[in-house]
Amino acid sequence: MTVRRSLASLAAMLGLTFTLAGGVVANPLPEAQAAYDRGLAAHRAGDVASAVIEWEAAAEGGHTGAAWLLANLYDKGVGGVVQNDARAYEYYLQAARGGQPEAAYRLGLIYLEGNEAIGLKRNYVEALKSFEVAALLPRADAQFQLGMMHRNGLGVPLDRTEGLRWIILSAKKRYSPALAELGRIYFEGEGVAADRLQGWSFLMLANRFGTAEERRAADELFEKYANRMKTGEREKALEMADAWVAANSGS
Repeated sequence: MTVRRSLASLAAMLGLTFTLAGGVVANPLPEAQAAYDRGLAAHRAGDVASAVIEWEAAAEGGHTGAAWLLANLYDKGVGGVVQNDARAYEYYLQAARGGQPEAAYRLGLIYLEGNEAIGLKRNYVEALKSFEVAALLPRADAQFQLGMMHRNGLGVPLDRTEGLRWIILSAKKRYSPALAELGRIYFEGEGVAADRLQGWSFLMLANRFGTAEERRAADELFEKYANRMKTGEREKALEMADAWVAANSGS
């Protein structure tokens, strides 16, 4: 099995979408890279315990990719690794500082909620910083979270306009929660002129591009706002949704 196929297999197990390029393996020291490669070889052979030992050595030597793998292993508690929030946080922090976009996003979520088990208090300022890093890379989920923090004044002065800007950037990447939030914003007229056609069209898009769980969230909003729609408006909203997709196909 090649290194690339091995990483793909590991990524599938962890639910990851990283590649061999970028912040995951960005210019580590030779010793750290060697330990990382030995970890891959051990994992290919089915020896996860040895892989973890090698990746921990690689991470100690500054290997961002090793830190990212370890963060996920300890976070999810898979492959025979005992789940450990403290170790997961430690490695997410290292990977984020090394430029791994999803690690920065995950770190933002940890700060957003806090973790009593490891003595980490909710910290909106740090969450905002982490989401900003990931949003600029640019991750749609981080852009959405950053937008929501601005719109709710979490870790930053309340600014609906700035929040809307980030949510729109996320929506243009077809991120379902951002599309659903735009639908709600237009129905409620929160910082924009209320427009039920726009609102319904964005809910349609949230449903179209969402996962099963995200579609259920969109369906709840459909149910909430259905009685506001008049005869023929749903068809017009569908036309608007299709036009939006065509206009943002390159985003």
